[in-house]
Amino acid sequence: MRRFLILILFAWPSMVVFAQGGLIDSAISKNYYTLKPVENSHHFIGEGWEVLLREIKKSNSVLIGETHFTKEVPYFANAVIDEVRFDNYFHEIDPYTNRIIANKINKLSPEKLKGFVSEYNSSFSFLEREDDFKLFEKIVGSGIQTFGVEQISLSADRLIVSGLAATTKNEKARKIYVQMIQNSAELAAIDKDNKYLFSEDFLSKISSLLKLQLSEKEKKQIEALKISREIYLTGNHHRRIQLMKNILLEEMPSWTNKKNLFKFGAFHTPKGESLMEIYDIGNLVFNIEDSNLRNALHIMIVGKNVTETIEDLKMYESFLKAVNNEDWYCFNLRPLQNLISKNRLTIENQTLLRIIKGNDFLIYVPRFTESQKT
Repeated sequence: MRRFLILILFAWPSMVVFAQGGLIDSAISKNYYTLKPVENSHHFIGEGWEVLLREIKKSNSVLIGETHFTKEVPYFANAVIDEVRFDNYFHEIDPYTNRIIANKINKLSPEKLKGFVSEYNSSFSFLEREDDFKLFEKIVGSGIQTFGVEQISLSADRLIVSGLAATTKNEKARKIYVQMIQNSAELAAIDKDNKYLFSEDFLSKISSLLKLQLSEKEKKQIEALKISREIYLTGNHHRRIQLMKNILLEEMPSWTNKKNLFKFGAFHTPKGESLMEIYDIGNLVFNIEDSNLRNALHIMIVGKNVTETIEDLKMYESFLKAVNNEDWYCFNLRPLQNLISKNRLTIENQTLLRIIKGNDFLIYVPRFTESQKT
């Protein structure tokens, strides 16, 4: 009997792991749907698409957590805005670049817009990619108000400063802006990886500008350039997220009680703690909507790109067991959340736990395709 008890005790941990694995597999197998993109259109068919549309339509803010630089995520966002009318669109780009590009889309002829894109597209952050730019162009053209929520890109200094030079009322400031544009271009011609934002000349000219009589709007952009430089140099992720949340809060009068679409990297969008172990914009949006008795829907899109193997996606092993064709798979995470909250399911991998608890749906794309640059 004693020997039997010892064997049971040694076997118990593996029995628990097996039971937990069986429980998550069972819950996943009962709570997924498939959807299939329709060729040559931005549309899906399948139960998964119908389920997602119902949830999107009854949610006030919809957050798409993406894998950057893919064709499939803009395709999905295109299909969503074709079916559901949104008031506002938020994405991972700074507010000033967002405004400049949106204005150019609205005002320039197709030929002149093409010239603008050709000259400045390296400054466009994620809009440098063709599929994302076309999505943004469609959103702007449909009258949806757009907002950038991010620090200024390392490569966007000339675009931002050119805008300041064209609008400033201070002649001394205009001369400094022109010199900054010239110095940035000269530095890039020598070495495109040597960013002007990091130079002492940039910092010196920013300091000179802030001593001049400028409009508050102008000063705010200059300060944003300075803050972005500090974030890049220090690698302070917390400061970056603080900035993003501050931008979102400043624009709150424009988006509370409205229908909002957010498209950001999947690290930013969970309703709880983000994948970077910080409370990010997904958490902020969730809490604002929740405090107003409204709904936020959090969708995370993952998949396998051409350089990855199934081993690279091992964290999603229990989800991948359900995948048996080339359809997209939509997993409802709420039943898993319910099991976790009742202490019936334990997830040891903390990143996977944040994904499950922080999102309502997980969409798996069998094959990601890299989006080309504009």
